Amino acid sequence: MSSGFDAAVAGAATPAQLIRLSRGRLAVSDPEGARELAAAAADDPAARAEALSIIATCHRLRDEYPDALAAAQAAAELARAGADPAIEGRARSEVARVLLAAGETSEALEESTAALALAEASGTLEAVVPALAAVANVYLVMQQFDLAVQLCEHGAEVARLMGDELAEGVMLDTGACAMSALALAARADGDEEAALAYAMDSADRSRAAMLIARRLGHRRNESTAMANLAEVLAFVGDADQALRLLQSWEIDVQRDTVYTITHHLDTRGQVYLALDRHDEAIAAFARALELAESKNAALTAAEHLAEAHERNGDPGAALTAYKRFHQLYCQVASETAQRNARVAAVRMETERAKATAEQERRRADGLLRISLEDPLTGLANRRRLDDELAAGADGQTIALIDVDHFKQVNDRYSHQVGDEVLRVLAALLRTGCRGEDVAARYGGEEFAVLFRGMADDEAMEAATRLRCLVEEFPWSTVAVGLEVTVSIGVASGPDLLALADLRLYQAKRAGRNRVVGPPAPGMTGRAA
Repeated sequence: MSSGFDAAVAGAATPAQLIRLSRGRLAVSDPEGARELAAAAADDPAARAEALSIIATCHRLRDEYPDALAAAQAAAELARAGADPAIEGRARSEVARVLLAAGETSEALEESTAALALAEASGTLEAVVPALAAVANVYLVMQQFDLAVQLCEHGAEVARLMGDELAEGVMLDTGACAMSALALAARADGDEEAALAYAMDSADRSRAAMLIARRLGHRRNESTAMANLAEVLAFVGDADQALRLLQSWEIDVQRDTVYTITHHLDTRGQVYLALDRHDEAIAAFARALELAESKNAALTAAEHLAEAHERNGDPGAALTAYKRFHQLYCQVASETAQRNARVAAVRMETERAKATAEQERRRADGLLRISLEDPLTGLANRRRLDDELAAGADGQTIALIDVDHFKQVNDRYSHQVGDEVLRVLAALLRTGCRGEDVAARYGGEEFAVLFRGMADDEAMEAATRLRCLVEEFPWSTVAVGLEVTVSIGVASGPDLLALADLRLYQAKRAGRNRVVGPPAPGMTGRAA
């Protein structure tokens, strides 16, 4: 183990103490020490699910994605069997992070939103923050930067409530990345005023994250936040200040990981380039390439080194560096494909094992009950919704949601794309609903959300948010040229299903992509 104290204590520690020690090693950026402590705790059946969840995190931090997925899925299954939604939420957050790294964006969105629902339902704040981080990272990849910022702000607030400064800093810096992306987009659109505003917001967040990490002694997080801050300062034209900031960091080979060192060198090289100090940029990139422990890190350094040589007027050296970049690119592409294939194999094997276990359980119990979950979307099904309504309509409002022109989606793009649209829509509904609400697939392309304890105005606002969430989703990531909207009918009181269905029909007759709900006082109807 990386800590003599941990090694001395671990033998006499209880499983709960081992878990705390393991999380402590993660808090100081020691995934290997954390993994060994968690592995010792995993021998105890009561601690095994949480230990496996930590082990999954450790593997992910070391880019060992197939191992991370296997541990996370095993943890999720154990937690589900033990009715522990907090641990299941943590584990499924890790599953989402791995799927995102493997390029399975839709699946990552579905898994991360499910993790967030579990975490919020558990009432355990410690499980909510990693779930929010997982969803935020998915939205970053999907270029839904505004949503990513909102989730990061929520995550930072939850972390503050818990007194978890480390988690708060991570959420602040992730939000800073989203703000930087908004700044880049604004500059590309020619809106320099907005670009600078976004950039300064990003700088404030990264600076706060850097100071938190420095106070806690978490050098990897401090270095990452510092690099993000330096890049923003260079973006706004203050490369001199960015360089002074980076020069204030003293690399410590005894305490800093190779990742931290190479990331710092690469950032410093980019700032040197912004200052036209080409020789120093070349030295920084060359050192980063020499030290890089992963091909991905070496790939980045080689690309930047080629650019630095070109800007320094040395085409021969630039070509040499570019050839190195191309060689690494081919290797990374091949290894990524192999890694993703292993991730897919782990998923397939886990799903097969789950199916076999479920069949055996059903056979042993002699149960033929109908599932309360829709198999395509993972939402509640019509039977579950009927059970909820049978308990009484008091204090409940329903929104019936229908996909506009869904037949055209199937006819133009294929039924497989149509199924993917339904799965993504289900994930968006999970994201947009509260933990106490019930989202269900009502049938075909029709969905329902049962809002609890909402006034009519609140339900209309919630339904309108869902409509906008669907309309603004980048559906071209599912199929090129695809656009999807929904029509919604909202109703409360007796016969709410029939009334919601009527209002849904009115929404479609009025032009689709709208919400029709209870009339305001003195009016006969209302649309949004």
